[in-house]
Amino acid sequence: MKTVFTVALFLLSCHAALAEFITGPDQLTAEGAHFSWEEAKSRTIKIFVEAKAREDNLKRADIGSGFLISPDGLFVTAYHVMKYCLASEKDESGFAKKIDCATVHPTVRYQAQVGDRFYDIEILSFGKENESSNGRRTQTPDETIKHRDFVVGKLKAGGNVRFPYWKLADFAAGAINVANSNADFELEPLRPPKKVFIAGYPAGGFVVAHGFLNLTESHRRGYFATDLNLYSPRYLERHGISPDTKWGIQVENHMSGGVVIDASGYVVGLVVNGSNLTTGVLSIENVLETFFSRSKTGGDEGVILNPTQTPLYLKTTTQS
Repeated sequence: MKTVFTVALFLLSCHAALAEFITGPDQLTAEGAHFSWEEAKSRTIKIFVEAKAREDNLKRADIGSGFLISPDGLFVTAYHVMKYCLASEKDESGFAKKIDCATVHPTVRYQAQVGDRFYDIEILSFGKENESSNGRRTQTPDETIKHRDFVVGKLKAGGNVRFPYWKLADFAAGAINVANSNADFELEPLRPPKKVFIAGYPAGGFVVAHGFLNLTESHRRGYFATDLNLYSPRYLERHGISPDTKWGIQVENHMSGGVVIDASGYVVGLVVNGSNLTTGVLSIENVLETFFSRSKTGGDEGVILNPTQTPLYLKTTTQS
């Protein structure tokens, strides 16, 4: 009989706290990553806003992270990171609909930093606010997974600029039921637990968190890393994991929207919230099934799945 866990967790928006982060290439290699520090940094976006104050002075505030998924600058981040840009669209869904976050508001503009370069941002695909985020500072696990707290955007860089980007693994079509994102579920142990890295920009610069995802649900909408040991020592040893493993992953403020990748550098999902050692992750399949199609129905914007080299295209409607 399958053991089912219903965990009474309340997840705060990512907040500042002490954490053990990877802050350099040697540490990343030692933790088993098969991608380099520079590769991780060049594929990860720092998102901030600039607001006009009195006398036309600009004030800058970092608000989140994101990650590149195509050479022409397509990226994913959390809806709540881009919420202000989408304020006038909060009651609508947008599919392949350009919202220019540099001009949508006269006094505030979003920008993205990749390495030492800066870019304006367009949001291309997004859901309604009430489907994407409940607008509160706390979320239960049910709310975290049932909300589609993600958007697809593009860096405005010109047609000749090419970006490094994270790999997307192929998956079975229909993995996520996009018509029923509110389907009920019970959390259960992820078997085996999955070693992941989370790249983002908290205060102080680029860092990589690491640890294991150990809870999921049957619809593959998301995962959690929690401070719970859900496995027997013998089970862990069979999968090459130390029984003394420290469970849970700490994330900090402004890492929301950051990429969650496995040791090979394939995207697992995006981090959307965290509290203490509990971190909530929405799966990349959730993003791709919601906003992309395997058939070309509109523009040329798209991504490539590996290793099959299968193209996906941005949907122009809610239908695949």
